[in-house]
Amino acid sequence: MVKYQIVQIGAGNLATHLSKALQRAGHTIVQVVGRTEASTKILANELGSPFTISINNIDRTADLYIVSIPDSAITEILSILPQLNGIVVHTSGSTPAAILQKVSQRYGVFYPFQTFSKARDVSLKGVPFCIEASSAEVKFALSEIASSIGGSPVEMNSEQRRWLHLTGVFACNFVNHMFSISQAIAQDKGLTFEMLKPLINETINKALESGPASSQTGPAIRGDLETIKKHMAMLSNIDEEWMEIYRLLSSSIWNTAQDNE
Repeated sequence: MVKYQIVQIGAGNLATHLSKALQRAGHTIVQVVGRTEASTKILANELGSPFTISINNIDRTADLYIVSIPDSAITEILSILPQLNGIVVHTSGSTPAAILQKVSQRYGVFYPFQTFSKARDVSLKGVPFCIEASSAEVKFALSEIASSIGGSPVEMNSEQRRWLHLTGVFACNFVNHMFSISQAIAQDKGLTFEMLKPLINETINKALESGPASSQTGPAIRGDLETIKKHMAMLSNIDEEWMEIYRLLSSSIWNTAQDNE
């Protein structure tokens, strides 16, 4: 397998995990490019790679440039990147691939469908890597790189990827926020989040094994309006927004169940 010379643009959660995985797979991170010296230097030191916080000093000899920065900053970075001969990719779930053609004729998307936090090790084994490429040559290279770090390359266009990203917000971000609300309520009433963990584990395992639609339980799917009213009254004394979330979710659960009958 070809070993690639890579410039990592960005030093956040995804950039950290991705660059370390690439290095372990035998690729070389020849440079880390970041906006702030502190975070960029930390990642560069962990990789044993040089770094810069000036786009003007970017290494122009690399095979691959990975742009792993917030979506809101991609356009700004691309506006100051020089023309590059290597493959240029971004790791965004919702940004079109074509935006990269202004900096290279060889471009694509390398989007791992996973959540990342710097403080937590995440295995990339089996993680879908959504691949979009400007040519067959670029597609082959990105697929090979994804496979080298244990990922599962999946060819996907920008529109499909936008919808996949949306599903991830529901499945990850929103679910985690529900955990946060549960934890806050529990702690406010002298209970512990530890008591919720067996319930959370069983809920997730059941959804993965049997499918979420067939695993739904609770007062909403039963149409237990009395319990729902009591819960909403309790929440009204804590947080009106949480009460509204409860109402909307209960309504959605009930309506979805009726549609599936």
